Amino acid sequence: MPTRKAAAAAPPDEVEAAQLSAAVKLLLSFLIAFHLTAVFWAPFAFACNVGGSSSPLADPVLRWLRPYITAMYLDHGYFFFAPNPGPSHLVRYKVEFDDGREPLVGTFPDLATQQPRLLYHRHFMLSESLYNRYAPPMPPPELTPPPLTASAAEKARFRRLREAYPRDLAAWQHQRRQYEALWKSFEEHLRHEHGGSKVTLTRVEHDLLVPDDVRLDRRDVREAELYLDLPETPPPEARP
Repeated sequence: MPTRKAAAAAPPDEVEAAQLSAAVKLLLSFLIAFHLTAVFWAPFAFACNVGGSSSPLADPVLRWLRPYITAMYLDHGYFFFAPNPGPSHLVRYKVEFDDGREPLVGTFPDLATQQPRLLYHRHFMLSESLYNRYAPPMPPPELTPPPLTASAAEKARFRRLREAYPRDLAAWQHQRRQYEALWKSFEEHLRHEHGGSKVTLTRVEHDLLVPDDVRLDRRDVREAELYLDLPETPPPEARP
């Protein structure tokens, strides 16, 4: 092993070769700054998107950074926890048996039975995944041509929508297949886990209380009316 004295006696050209050039330092500085900007920009852009409005500064930069942010998985989790968290979602299940036993009814996630907390959290992510992948059983409706008296802008809008319809239909088909596969997987697991013959699933939305509901009215977040069963087929008036 070379001694400190030998290293100090190294020729000047070898010492210079071991040092980073200015171009390499500049490149490394740019890459570090780019990565830190991507780490910061995902939550920043989401925090700017409040109440349906977005930031004219954050959105264009986010679109430019999106491929890198997605590849590095830098945008996970912000939508659920901040800045305005929405309702949570559960799955209620009913397992029926051929031998005459009483049906087994349960819900996941269930903090009372799923311990440690990490196990509860994993079930919570399963129920949220099912909700996020939901797609109605009917495809997007066919477009109706505008009347002859429609304006040029309305006719142009119809042409744009007509061109986008095949992509919308393909996106619906893909999401519906994912949803049905996840639903079937839950059914098969519960049937195997409990030895049942039939499993019925229901998606449930747990609504939130505003601070004044708790502070002034002393309401409890576990009230039954805060749990709403979600239909698999939306009512006709809610369909596009």
